[in-house]
Amino acid sequence: MSISSVSFSSSIASASSANSVVNLIEQWENKSIASCVLGISKIGLSSNLSSKIAHSALLLLQKKIDYDVDDDEVILNENGIIIEYGDYGPNKSNIEKEYVKNGLVIYRYGDKGGLRYYVKKYKDFIKEFGDIGYVDLNIDENNQQSFSHFIDKIAKIEDNKWIQYKYSASFNFHCQTFTIEALKELKPYFNSSNIYPQNLELATKKSKKKLDFIPSNIKTELMNFYKR
Repeated sequence: MSISSVSFSSSIASASSANSVVNLIEQWENKSIASCVLGISKIGLSSNLSSKIAHSALLLLQKKIDYDVDDDEVILNENGIIIEYGDYGPNKSNIEKEYVKNGLVIYRYGDKGGLRYYVKKYKDFIKEFGDIGYVDLNIDENNQQSFSHFIDKIAKIEDNKWIQYKYSASFNFHCQTFTIEALKELKPYFNSSNIYPQNLELATKKSKKKLDFIPSNIKTELMNFYKR
C-alpha cells in the first residue's frame, strides 16, 4: 500500500467529550498554555506499515506537567484542548453536525473544514491518541501564550491555510505538517523521561531510539526541543 492511498487522519468524528470547547476557551481567557502532549496513533492498517504513516495530534494544557509526581491524578483528569488537522468536515456525519451545533467541537474555518479542536482529558487523550506513543512537553514561562493568541498565529482565518481542501497525504500537507508548525510556535521542551512509546522494546532504549515511534519529520523538529 502506498502512502498516497492512506489518509493521515484519525476517525471522521471528533470523538468529542461532553464538555464545550467554547466554555473552556473562555475559562482560559487570561491564562496561558503551559504544556502540551504530542500523541502518535494508528490509522487503520498503519500498525503494519511504516512509522511514517500515523496520525499526530496535540493536547494543549493550562497546567504544567509535574514529572516528579507518579500517576498524578490532577494532570490525568485535566481537561485540555486537542487540536488536529485532517480530512475533516463539520458536515461529514450527523454526529459531527451535532457536536458543532452544541459547541463541542470548533472548526477553525467553519464549513471549509480541516483544522478542528475540542475538549479531551489528558488520560483519554493518551489512550485514544497515543496508542503508538506520546511525549509530554512543558513550555517555559517566557514562551507561554494564550490559546487565542496561538490559534490566531498558527491559523489565521483569512489565510485558509489548514482547510480540508488543501489536505493531502501524497503531497505532504497533513496532520504531521500541522504538528510540526505548532511545535515551532509553542517551543516546548522535554527529556528522555518524558517519552512514552507503547512498544516495550523501544521504551528501554536510549532517548533518541525511544523516539523511533514518531514519524521522522516530526522527530527532526522535536529534537530541537530536547533537553539533556
